[in-house]
Amino acid sequence: MFDVGIDVGSVSINCVVIDESGKIVKEYPYLRHFGRFLEEVQKTIAKVYEDFSKDKIKSVSITGNHGKVISEKLGIPYEFDSITQVVGACRLVPGVRTIISMGGQDACLFRIAYHDGDWELESFTMNGPCAAGTGSFIDQQAERLSSSIYGEEIDFSYDHIEKTLKDFIELGMKSKDPAPVACRCTVFTKSDMIHLQNKGESLENIIAGLHYGNAANYISTIVSNQKLEKPIIFIGGVASNALQVRAFRHYYPELIVPEQHTSVSALGVALHAQKNGWECRPSLEKMAEVGESAEEFPRAPALRLEKTKFTPSKELTPVKKAYDPPITAYLGIDIGSTTTKYALIDDHGKIIHKQYVQTQGKPIEVTQRLLRVLNEEIDGWVNIRGVATTGSGRNVVGDFVNADLIIDEITAHARGAVEMDPTVDTVFEIGGQDSKYIRILNTYPFDFDMNKVCAAGTGSFLHELANKLKINIVGEFQEIALSSKNPISLAERCTVFMESDLVSYAQKGAQINDLIAGLCYAIVHNYLNRVVGKRKIGQKIMFLGGPSLNKGIVAAFEKVLNRELIVPPNREVMGAFGAALAVREKQHQAGILESKSHSLEKLINMKVSYTEKICRADPRCHNECKLKIYRFGDRKSIWGGDCGRYEMAQATGPITKNFFKVREEIFEEYLLEKAEQLSDLAEPLRKPDKYTIGIPLALPFWEWGVLWANFFAE
Repeated sequence: MFDVGIDVGSVSINCVVIDESGKIVKEYPYLRHFGRFLEEVQKTIAKVYEDFSKDKIKSVSITGNHGKVISEKLGIPYEFDSITQVVGACRLVPGVRTIISMGGQDACLFRIAYHDGDWELESFTMNGPCAAGTGSFIDQQAERLSSSIYGEEIDFSYDHIEKTLKDFIELGMKSKDPAPVACRCTVFTKSDMIHLQNKGESLENIIAGLHYGNAANYISTIVSNQKLEKPIIFIGGVASNALQVRAFRHYYPELIVPEQHTSVSALGVALHAQKNGWECRPSLEKMAEVGESAEEFPRAPALRLEKTKFTPSKELTPVKKAYDPPITAYLGIDIGSTTTKYALIDDHGKIIHKQYVQTQGKPIEVTQRLLRVLNEEIDGWVNIRGVATTGSGRNVVGDFVNADLIIDEITAHARGAVEMDPTVDTVFEIGGQDSKYIRILNTYPFDFDMNKVCAAGTGSFLHELANKLKINIVGEFQEIALSSKNPISLAERCTVFMESDLVSYAQKGAQINDLIAGLCYAIVHNYLNRVVGKRKIGQKIMFLGGPSLNKGIVAAFEKVLNRELIVPPNREVMGAFGAALAVREKQHQAGILESKSHSLEKLINMKVSYTEKICRADPRCHNECKLKIYRFGDRKSIWGGDCGRYEMAQATGPITKNFFKVREEIFEEYLLEKAEQLSDLAEPLRKPDKYTIGIPLALPFWEWGVLWANFFAE
């Protein structure tokens, strides 16, 4: 009698058949199911019955991401894959201590200990709602680069995907010098890879760098500071990738890849069924009946703009270009992760010129190009009295132009929003790779939050999926979304997972307009759940950023919130507009009549070069941040990294006052009016008829200590 184990993962189906001794007698080929997992499981079981005869099968049991659903539909025994992976691994590699598992959408780490001849799980770590480090992540990057490999459009057939991956890996294996690629989020990785291609980096080095970055990301986010005991094995679909194996062996030279690495979980559930005496032979007839049932999709209301006044126009009224004397103006530059824009305002705060272009990973070069366009436009009729920078590249570009003001994007967007409508109390801003929530109170930012390391629901996320579906993000996308009468309700997910969902739904018969409308809803729910969270949403909401130009997204916000949104003109440059307003106020208050910034001609003609390197300043840090070392003429400037180490180093001039010391002195002055510090007491404090309350010198104390001292004393 034989036991059959089937692992139905997020991307593939794996199946093994074992005999009564637990030995594998047949391992079926790795099979991608493209979302049609129920149909493929039925075919797999039918094939097993054909090969072994149904009468000789004792049990068919199931595991994996989609296993629970199939178990309920077909009445097949189920076990969690966190258990079956360990059971299978311990059979294939007796005494294994560490299991690195990478599947289609999961990346896990198991640390195993043994007691009395049996294993126990010492620790288990898994990726969250992010696909970085998974098989789907690698698949998506391979698809992106396939046009560079083949020079033609790709398709999504099984054979083509397998060929793409094979050629992708073989090309990467030729690399001798892997390029540094950040692998924390698929959207950020895409930006990195495009940037490397634009620099002329070879494809083999980019592909190898992707895999080495993937291994580094796994170690940073999942392994962290855990000590991995040997033997260490690598299992899951990604373990078939020779380049990923090589990348991991850079860190763990003795890494073992079992021959049946893709079927470990299937083996585990078969062994588990055998040990527990499970008996189950599902009927092919019953499976056929289940497979014939109609596919139902969760639905959402149709998208309609009913309350919001949508302003599609982005064009400015042409300004007269002959002024004597020249008019006074202020320039705000917003250097975002994917786009760079500027707004030039006059002394009354009116936008007289603007520009919006792709950053392309080159903030300085793009800024120079924008300044060249601006210089040609103003041609002597404007006197720029102040320059401000904002956005993620504000510091490096601010250093380059010698800006009069460097301002964070939260403050800049809030300032621009209030200028447009002083009654606004909430700002939603969705950018290329950042999403922001700002609460405004009495025209000033009162609270804010941003997305973290995940770019799901941002402009790049939207653009990526639109490109995948061959839909023009400008115009066509919104028209398709608004044409849907029954949008499909999609879960807000990582770009890679969302793409898998879209492919799965499309193969099950979903209409493209219903999917696009559902994507609009998914972006809104992602923003509200992950960025806004439980924070208050006011009554006057302003929606800013590139996606606010899309009627479908605006309509989805209106439908979910059931209220009007304010979508002002020029909203795509609102950060730059706010920065320009802020520098105008600063120069007015200080009575400054001339900007300290370099002249446009000098900035345009300045020779700029840079090199890149990975930061190794702290050997305990696993982030592997990429640094850019610029040369602005004869001046050196270092930027990059998550910790702010190099941004702090850009400060110039001697430090004249230690503000940390000043705060400490003020804190102690007010604290000791009501309390005694224990270290200063010659003997224990005793006051008749009074309680003595001790407050520890712990972290919260340094913020709230004065409050508590006064509260208890009075």
